[in-house]
Amino acid sequence: MPGGGSAALKKPAVRIGIAVAGVIILIIISTLVIQGCRRSQMEDSYKSYMGDVTTIVTASAKEGDSLQELLANQNGAKPAELQVQVRDLSNKAQALVGQAEALESPDSLSAPNQSLVTALQYRVTGLKALADSLPSVVDSKNRAYSSATLASAMQRFLASDVIYQDSFVGPAKRALADADVTGVQVPDRQFFLGGIRADQSSPTGAGQLIPGLQRTGSSALSGTDATSTSGVLHGTGIASVQALPEGLALSADSETQIQASDKLQWQITVENSGDATETNVVVRVTFSSTASAKDAQTAEKSIPSIESGQQQSVTLPGPKSPTFGDASVLKVEVVPVPNETRTDNNRAEYPVKIVF
Repeated sequence: MPGGGSAALKKPAVRIGIAVAGVIILIIISTLVIQGCRRSQMEDSYKSYMGDVTTIVTASAKEGDSLQELLANQNGAKPAELQVQVRDLSNKAQALVGQAEALESPDSLSAPNQSLVTALQYRVTGLKALADSLPSVVDSKNRAYSSATLASAMQRFLASDVIYQDSFVGPAKRALADADVTGVQVPDRQFFLGGIRADQSSPTGAGQLIPGLQRTGSSALSGTDATSTSGVLHGTGIASVQALPEGLALSADSETQIQASDKLQWQITVENSGDATETNVVVRVTFSSTASAKDAQTAEKSIPSIESGQQQSVTLPGPKSPTFGDASVLKVEVVPVPNETRTDNNRAEYPVKIVF
C-alpha cells in the first residue's frame, strides 16, 4: 500500500510538470512570435520610410536637371521669363521640404531625417536667391559680378548635396547596419549639383553659364528655319565618341568592349556645321546597363564656344561602379543651339560592355 500510494501521488505531479512545461513552451513561442512581428514591423517601417525618401530625393534631383535646362537657355528666354520659371522650381522644391518634414521616420533615423529636411531647404534657398538675382546677372556688364552672384546661389546647392550625403546617407546606412536590416536601400548620390556641375559653385564655373543666360530674344524664332529669318545657319552635331584612356572609338552599329579602369572617361567631339560661332554648347552623356536601367548615370558639361566649321572636344566622367560584363548603352546628346532646325545628328546611342 505505501508503494502504491507513492505511485498515485507521482501521477498528478507528472501531469502538473507537463502542464508547466507546456505553458513555458507556449510563452517562449508567443515571445518569439511577438519578437518576430516586432522585427517585421521594424523592417517594414525602414522600408516604407526609405521608399518615401527615394520618391522625394528623386524628384528633387530632377528639379536640379530642370534647372540646368533653364540655365542653358536654349530658347533664348528673357530674364523675366527665366525668373518666373526658376521661382516655379523653388515652389516645387518647397513642397518637397514639406513632404520630408511630414515623414514618419524610425527613431534611429530621426536626426538623419532632419538633415534631409535641411538639405532640401538649402535647395529652396538657392533657387530663390537665383531667381531674385537673374535680371541683374543677365543685364550687368560686369562679368565678375555676374559670375560671383551666380556662384553664390550655386553654393547653396552644393552645400545641400554635402549635407545630404554626409548627414543623411552616411548615418542612415549606419542605422540600418546597427539594426541588422538588410534589403533596404538608402537612395545614394541623389545630387542637385553633383558631378561636373559642382564647378558651377565657383565664379569660374558659374561664368560659363552667363553666355547662355544672355542669349535672349531668339525665342520668337523657335520652331522656324533660322536661315529664312536671319540668313544664318545654326547647327551642331556629334563628330566622334571615344572611351579614354584606351582611346577606343565607339560605334553606334556594334558593341564596343571597354577595359575596366578607374580612369574611364568619355571624350565627345562636337562639330559646328553652321555659319556662326556657337557658345555654351551643352554635351550630355547617360550610361545605363540593360540589367538595371533605373540606375542610369548622367553627366554633362558645356563647351564655351565653337567657331563655324570647327570641332571641340569635351571629356566627361565614366560610370561609377558599373556592372561588369553586362550589355550597356552610352547615350550622347549635344543639346541643340538656338535656331538649330536639324537635330538628327545631335543624339546617338552606343552599345558598350565594360569587361575586366
